[in-house]
Amino acid sequence: MVRELSGHEINALHYELLVKDIISAAEKLPAFPDVAWKIVSLVKSMAPVKEIEALIAYDQVIAAKILRMANSVYYGRQYGVRTVRDAILLLGDKRLIQVAIAACATIYYGPGNSKDERELWEHSVNTALLTEIIARRTSHDQLLTLYTAALLHDIGNTILNLYAKIYLHSSLREMRGESDTVRAQRRALGIDHQELGGIISRNWKFPPDLVSAIEHHHNPEKAGKYEEITSLIHVADALAISFSEQNDRQGGKPFDPESDPVFKKFNITRKMVEDFRSELKTGMSEVAKALSSM
Repeated sequence: MVRELSGHEINALHYELLVKDIISAAEKLPAFPDVAWKIVSLVKSMAPVKEIEALIAYDQVIAAKILRMANSVYYGRQYGVRTVRDAILLLGDKRLIQVAIAACATIYYGPGNSKDERELWEHSVNTALLTEIIARRTSHDQLLTLYTAALLHDIGNTILNLYAKIYLHSSLREMRGESDTVRAQRRALGIDHQELGGIISRNWKFPPDLVSAIEHHHNPEKAGKYEEITSLIHVADALAISFSEQNDRQGGKPFDPESDPVFKKFNITRKMVEDFRSELKTGMSEVAKALSSM
């Protein structure tokens, strides 16, 4: 005799199948483009410009995005940058690597396709730029790792947003009202964007510090020996969300860093938060515009 499943058992089975489906979709994401790491390797080995130029020119999509960045207002060019070689010389090593990684990341975020995707990409860019600002203030020397982790910290949301629309008939953006977004995602979909981001980044064979920063950015105390780098991503992520929400509210209550123990660990004061916001809003905002237009 076949036993009839209880409502609880049916719900548990539904969640189990849903989580398996979500993880399967994440594992099918195309690998992070190898060209980014090849550019990093060439730059670090001080390869001739012509070698870097040849590598970038081989990928026309990334070449076009690097040219667009080189022609952004932020760099104050008085004339158009027309060649990859000129762009390489203008951007310099650090910016070239950052732009290459950002150009590769746009494959997954798909900016311009919908409001949700644009907002997710813009948040990721702002988090990356804030990470750079904060790292400079705290004299942190792992800028490339921090920038990459920050840019990809919400990669799990690119998958979850699709499932939220299918099963919840809403978007992850509408979950922001929840006091704990991670818990809300787990309750609704059986998995959260951190865990999914960890699965994706491990599948891409990212180094463990990058995986940890992506997988634990909402709870850096779980990151073990990578707690410091993960904490910096946590701080930048929280500030990027706060600045966006303050803009939405048009002058709402400022973010209080003293309410977050991770901010207190880095001795980040209200004054520093306002400084970070000002720096992002002025010069760095031009970089954000250029990256977001990719």
